[in-house]
Amino acid sequence: MAYNSGMKRLKIHFKHFLTFSFLMFVLCTTSFAAPGPEASPPLPFAQEPPKEEFKDKPPQPRPPRDPDNILHYRGNRAYSENLPLELVHTRCEKKADELVSLVLIFNQNIDPRTIRPDSCFINNKPLPFGIRFNFNKKGNSVKMLLPLKEDTFKLKVQNISSFDGKIIEPIELLIEVDSE
Repeated sequence: MAYNSGMKRLKIHFKHFLTFSFLMFVLCTTSFAAPGPEASPPLPFAQEPPKEEFKDKPPQPRPPRDPDNILHYRGNRAYSENLPLELVHTRCEKKADELVSLVLIFNQNIDPRTIRPDSCFINNKPLPFGIRFNFNKKGNSVKMLLPLKEDTFKLKVQNISSFDGKIIEPIELLIEVDSE
């Protein structure tokens, strides 16, 4: 079968049809989208905006899953005790010229979502952007690598909570860096 001018016209009409269909789809979906909160993209069709009443409420502590006060963390059973959340121990070692390994050990399993750069301050400054937090399997310690030149520094820990909602009291410590 020869490729003639009729086939070329059919191909051009098909491309126009696909382009027109795509543009109509985009226009229809955006015109039926509900307006979202300011500075946010519109919501998809038939989706309601989030309720504003929960925006300013503090997070509620989660109730224990079992009657024996057992919570589940990464597939492990974590017991909920009626003790306040505390920082039990710190370890700080120099890894390179300007790199320090800091380990914070708590008396209970901590919620990893509450460890953020603004929950730890070094010399009254929040942690630098891009710091990675590594948690142990039990969930009671966090390790971070920090760019630091000093041999001693002031560490402030705050706004960290355990899985059952206990928040640590803000604490300031003077930390000495151990050489390898």
